[in-house]
Amino acid sequence: MSDENRYDEPWQVPLKLELPSAGSVEVWTMRAAADVMMDDWAPDHSDEYSEALRICLEVFENNCGPEDARSAFTTAAQRAGVLKD
Repeated sequence: MSDENRYDEPWQVPLKLELPSAGSVEVWTMRAAADVMMDDWAPDHSDEYSEALRICLEVFENNCGPEDARSAFTTAAQRAGVLKD
């Protein structure tokens, strides 16, 4: 997949979340992760949230890979208590 499409590159395994405003959600791409963070996130906007959102934008600008952002997004979801097992 070309670099300009990495923001929409699907992850091998989705992250399953339980969000206060959206219920159960499966996140498959960095674009979906960024959308969830901006539109449906839990009220806790922790340092991990800010870092994950920053890295999402880095992926969009092709400055890092989607797996780096997936890792940061996972950490933010754990911190917010929205990551399902």
